[in-house]
Amino acid sequence: MVSFGFLAMGLGLDAAQHEYPLEMFLPGSDLSPLEASIDEIIAGLTTWQPHAKKRLKQEPAKVTIEGNDYFDALAKLNTTFLKNKWGDGLPVLPATEDQVKWILTGTDLRKDTIIGKIPPLNRIVTVEALAVCLAMTGGRPEYLPVLIATMKAFLNPQLRAVTLQTTTCSVYPVIIVNGPISQQIRLNSGYGCLGPDPAHPAGASIGRALRLAQQDIGGAIPGSGTMALFGGPARYTNIVFAEDEAGLPPGWRPLSVERGFAAGANVVTVHSAATTSNVNTARSSTEKVAVETLNRLARIMAGNYGNIFGDFNDNSSPGVALMPRGIAEGLAELGWTKEKVKAYLWEHSKVPYDVISSDSVIFATGEETFKSYVKVGDPWPLAADPKNIIIVVAGGEQSGHCYWMRYGPGPKNPTSAEIQLPRNWAALLQKAEEDFGPVPAK
Repeated sequence: MVSFGFLAMGLGLDAAQHEYPLEMFLPGSDLSPLEASIDEIIAGLTTWQPHAKKRLKQEPAKVTIEGNDYFDALAKLNTTFLKNKWGDGLPVLPATEDQVKWILTGTDLRKDTIIGKIPPLNRIVTVEALAVCLAMTGGRPEYLPVLIATMKAFLNPQLRAVTLQTTTCSVYPVIIVNGPISQQIRLNSGYGCLGPDPAHPAGASIGRALRLAQQDIGGAIPGSGTMALFGGPARYTNIVFAEDEAGLPPGWRPLSVERGFAAGANVVTVHSAATTSNVNTARSSTEKVAVETLNRLARIMAGNYGNIFGDFNDNSSPGVALMPRGIAEGLAELGWTKEKVKAYLWEHSKVPYDVISSDSVIFATGEETFKSYVKVGDPWPLAADPKNIIIVVAGGEQSGHCYWMRYGPGPKNPTSAEIQLPRNWAALLQKAEEDFGPVPAK
């Protein structure tokens, strides 16, 4: 058997295994090594017995880079990273012992605390490993609690990280942060919330650190560990932003509260996206304009059904809809609750049966599933329940646009994790204020 992921299946290090390069599994590859080892593979599958052994702790070797001066050493560092496929194509900063130690002040967890195993290689990710990734992106200690919580949510079995990591679809994580921490660490929820934004650098550093962990620890290297055909610019930093809780209309609950957390809790929610669409809209000043706005969004959702029906279940979410303050406030003033908006989008984004039945690939993967949800001939909804549609208020105070981020293969359901702050949190925020100045008011 191939050792690819066997540790994650509970097999020991002494399990019978044959290791092959991932490139062997590409279309048109030479399969003769598999044929030559077939007898050993059969023996391993039929006769191998486990033998308990004490696991030895291995300390990885440190990388030393020297140059004529700092800039020469930095250039050599980046060349070394690219040669070893450790980088993402963008320059990285050196994760020196002092820098990593500084970032580790952002958590009370021991640096060797294990968060989990990142597929497809299922290598162990520790708190220190996340601090290293964050250091390479220019991150800060106050970002570390968000990154740790994000990794916990990313490795939640419901997110199915192995699929998200390895699929041919160019999918990437979407991380939404709720709670006061978003403003404290300067995570954007307003204009340009999906980046780039030099006034709110946290999202780029956290998202890029997650991507480096996905790649360098998990092994999601294009063309081997990850087979995403196109990749995409969002994969450099993923998407990390905050909900504009100050802009939520009365009665519109934050995403974190909808997902069962207490109001005011610091929470990350992770989903996936494969495509995004900007939707031209207008401020919902009248009921006619409100309906027109929602119809435009619903049409985009219905036409962009993509992978939604492949993993359809009672709690699956078709994607994330962003609404700026102007749209949300206009809808609320006309009596539209968030629940009413979701119900309208759910009903008006159903895909007609004739469209679905003519789409052979989608129809074949979803027909049996949908027999338990709708009658034959009825249109297919994007979610089993309207509440499964994620609506987040973010993107500035105006109107004019909504934004749809459609689900990509991986998650059975979105996942969430509460962010744990260290005891020295106030001191970390004080240092950030000394470096950047006061946190801008929302």
